[in-house]
Amino acid sequence: MPRVTYADRLSALSKKPLSNYDKGFVESLAQHYNRKRSMTPGRAAAVKRLEEQYSDEALAQAAANPLNERLAALADRVDPGTWDAGFVESVSAQVQRGRDLSPKQLEILSKIEERWSEEAIATKSVWKSTYLSSPEMQERASIVATYYQTVGYYGDLAHNILHVEGFVPTEKQYKSITSNKFAQKILDAWYAEPKYPVGSYVVVRDTAPGIVRGKAKNVPCVILRTNAMYPRCAAKGTKIYQILPFGSPAAIMVEERYVKKARKVGGA
Repeated sequence: MPRVTYADRLSALSKKPLSNYDKGFVESLAQHYNRKRSMTPGRAAAVKRLEEQYSDEALAQAAANPLNERLAALADRVDPGTWDAGFVESVSAQVQRGRDLSPKQLEILSKIEERWSEEAIATKSVWKSTYLSSPEMQERASIVATYYQTVGYYGDLAHNILHVEGFVPTEKQYKSITSNKFAQKILDAWYAEPKYPVGSYVVVRDTAPGIVRGKAKNVPCVILRTNAMYPRCAAKGTKIYQILPFGSPAAIMVEERYVKKARKVGGA
């Protein structure tokens, strides 16, 4: 009967359902053996430990763990690509290799099960339908997402709202991004009646940013558009106008707080 070498044992181990870490470890052990043709006591002990951990008996016992059915049922309910789906996939592989879940992992698992219960899924379905059938809700989400992309908060959520086709924020996400005090100021600026209607004349205030004063200081301007862009600053008077300075070929953008009514224009 041919002698079973470490090369044979490591080859057999490599065919087991190893974790990514153990797979890399087995590969490094095999490379060491191929170079040295021997194993140090520590490496030999590691091979024996892995053989015990991934023995047919241990894997059969792991397959009989009731957690497998629980995790399989949960994997069918969670949306692919979500953090929850990734967690369920990770701990499922852990259980299938015969490793116990920690108390913290079990706690997280229970919370995921609550989030993806039949009742929770039904509630999400109603919310999704409500959001997709409401242009106003989608507009409000886009307005504040544009602001938050500028200031750097809610980065992933803001990006998904603006750039991922068909994306629906959760009800909690929607309320969080649209109902805070900064978002309310942005929405107030957008939905407020404009102080200066299209066609009216204004002048730029001395407090306007330098780039605006440089193009329109002491020059009457006509309002071309109100709400020309979504507000970029969470403050009063930040509705954005498109104005055209007299004598200029190009219009500029300016916030409401930086203009005032022109006293007199021409013969008016």
